[in-house]
Amino acid sequence: MDQDVKSMGATSSNPREKHEALGEDSLPQPVQQRNVLQEKQKGLFYRFYLRLCEVAIVLSIVLSAISIFSEREESSLQRLRGHFSCSKAGQDYKITYIAIPGFFKQDKSSADPDKIGPAPDRFGLIDHHKHYWTNFDKKIQKLNKKSDSDTSYKVLFLGRHGEGFHNVGMDYYGQDEWDRKWGRKNGNGTITWGPDAQLTDRGVAQAERVHSLWQKELTRGGGIPLPTAFFVSPLIRALHTFQITFAGIVDDPEPLIIENLRDSYGLRTADLRHNKTWIREQYPTYRFEDGFTEQDELWMKDERETDEHTEKRVRGVLDKILTIEDTYLAIVAHSKVVEATFNITKHQDFDVPTGGMAVDVSAPNPSR
Repeated sequence: MDQDVKSMGATSSNPREKHEALGEDSLPQPVQQRNVLQEKQKGLFYRFYLRLCEVAIVLSIVLSAISIFSEREESSLQRLRGHFSCSKAGQDYKITYIAIPGFFKQDKSSADPDKIGPAPDRFGLIDHHKHYWTNFDKKIQKLNKKSDSDTSYKVLFLGRHGEGFHNVGMDYYGQDEWDRKWGRKNGNGTITWGPDAQLTDRGVAQAERVHSLWQKELTRGGGIPLPTAFFVSPLIRALHTFQITFAGIVDDPEPLIIENLRDSYGLRTADLRHNKTWIREQYPTYRFEDGFTEQDELWMKDERETDEHTEKRVRGVLDKILTIEDTYLAIVAHSKVVEATFNITKHQDFDVPTGGMAVDVSAPNPSR
């Protein structure tokens, strides 16, 4: 009996164990309500957790889709953002160039810029075939089909900016005085040419003349083949010339602004460019190459870039843009850039007049 009493005493000392033995229904009413509430809370939390998981899965799918779309979009824009593919031009390769003469008047050794002019009919194309542009394009396609895997033929439309206020100042004072004094100033009290010289009214008219030539050639000779890749100097006289030249000719060309397509820099204020923010505000559809700096970090107050250095940096640009897939390309830049391009591609010397455009048919060849 004592054992029974002890056993009963042990059981009665723990109400929870007693109620578990007797069943849940025997719990006091407040305890039952509390347990029911806890179970409901657990159920709500579980359902909330499941819903959260569903949302997370859907969100993950959406983000994956966005990522795939972004990658595809990025791939389509790589060429315009400066990610050029030089598949044949690794460290063990050097790209050599050779201009192909015989297509344009500017190719001839006897070519006279004064007689040919800045914007000759057909851009100087020598072809009296009724569909001369169609014929020209077929010849370029044929050259590319017959070329080996390391060679491709490119047609480069080279534009020089229209007359800028610095050109007026240089003509007025002469080269020596311009280099010694006036080119280092921002103006002379009558006109302003620096920083970053703008186009004169005459310069605007020159760009409009080239624009009109493009319009005319689109409707003649089977239609001039349009460039599919566009590149421009960051200086305002080139940016403005490009804008006028190709307005309405190509839908949203979105040229790539390349620092090393600028004019020779240093000393002269006309060649000190605006900052990146200003350029973007003025030309919001234009794109910048990777690494384009906010401020002009190249221009030097007390030193002028040499022609040799200008040609070296222009070669770096050509090594990129002439190894992309596009056959027809356009550059709007400066006399020094055009001159360097002709030297690099071994084109016949030809002084493209202010506001003019010439065509260079070249064959880049990456070789060991």
